[in-house]
Amino acid sequence: MIPTSMAAETPTAETTERESRLRWFIVGWITLSTMLNLIDRQTLSIVAPYIRDEFGLSNSDYANILNAFLLSYTIMYTVGGRLVDRIGEKIGMTLFVLWWSLSTMLHSLTSGALSLGAFRFLLGVGEPGNYPAALRAVTTWFAKRERGFPIALYSSGSSVGSLIAVPLVAWITLTWGWRTAFVVPGLIGLVWVVVWWKVYRNPSPRMAAALSGGPAVGASGPRGFDTAQKTRHSTAADLLPSMLQLLKDRRVLAILAARLITDPVWTFFLFWTPQYLKSERGFSLTDIGLYAWIPFLFGGAGGMLGGAASDFLIRRGFSAARARTLVLYVTAVVAPAGAVIGFVGSAGLSIALIAMMAFVCYAWFINTAALASDVFPENVIGTVQGYMGTIGCIGGMILTWVAGTVLDRFDSYTPMFVIAASGHLTAAIILRFFLKTREE
Repeated sequence: MIPTSMAAETPTAETTERESRLRWFIVGWITLSTMLNLIDRQTLSIVAPYIRDEFGLSNSDYANILNAFLLSYTIMYTVGGRLVDRIGEKIGMTLFVLWWSLSTMLHSLTSGALSLGAFRFLLGVGEPGNYPAALRAVTTWFAKRERGFPIALYSSGSSVGSLIAVPLVAWITLTWGWRTAFVVPGLIGLVWVVVWWKVYRNPSPRMAAALSGGPAVGASGPRGFDTAQKTRHSTAADLLPSMLQLLKDRRVLAILAARLITDPVWTFFLFWTPQYLKSERGFSLTDIGLYAWIPFLFGGAGGMLGGAASDFLIRRGFSAARARTLVLYVTAVVAPAGAVIGFVGSAGLSIALIAMMAFVCYAWFINTAALASDVFPENVIGTVQGYMGTIGCIGGMILTWVAGTVLDRFDSYTPMFVIAASGHLTAAIILRFFLKTREE
């Protein structure tokens, strides 16, 4: 259904009907790309037992292979964001999805640890570009006051992709073998690229004017920032601030600091929850399969509801930045409850608390991304999103190392749950004091 506010802004009924349908198709299509992104990423972990047995890979070999992906992924989040700002989301998304789809298919040619590590590195080069390109597409096609929901929608593809990856990849592997499990998602990605290239375009001048020139609800931004929309044709390389200039701005630093602290929280729960359920709650592999999907479901709900809530506040008269940060602050207050996960006696309650943390994490993913699109000019959104992804990955790598050290020393997950539960409240305090906004 097309928002009534959008219909009121669009000059002609014909433009409203045609381009409004197109923009929601675009959101749906980038949601599918996010799903494919996670499926392609998770395929290795699902088929790893087959590959490790076939090639005799040790734990160290497997860890090095995973790190090859993490290394390129971390670097390319920033590089990819900058590239998208220069070449635009249509070409950028085409190149990235094409790259990672072909890289996924190359995994089927694996002959040992070295080749598999090289293919994982290539996959990490392409996958991060999905997110800054998707954010730019939403920024292009949606006014500030309605971006939260479409950002939440395409971001929810990560939780949906994680949900369906295990049964899909397992079924393909059992039916045709693990090599085919890499080929099929790659082929789907190539089909995605063809449709995207044929369908995606920029809004008409009338639609672009309506999106940028409607009522000034939620138009305020931080002091000293020009939040006026740049036209698509005037976004040239000479308008781009240098990467160093962006890093000197306290608003950029505030959002990056928040993501450095909060992104690793989900990384911890994503990688360590199954092991926690097995070692401290006595779950079998069957039990994990039956219940470990629940946090992904609540994570997706947190993203959708978090984005919808901030959009609702904007429609009620809040500025865009104030609405996003209010949702961030409210969810951050809930997060410290996760500290008791290790203390509760019920396994069901511990899963419920982990699901709550997933809800908070996804609400933060969505609203910090939307906040960046509200706070910064359009021609640097991809770069800032790239910074956010890179800093989040760095934080995730650090917390993963901390988790291994703490678990080896104390043989308990309780300290890690306390650390993870403190992240969002700490980040909220940073945003409150360093990301100042004002009504204009």
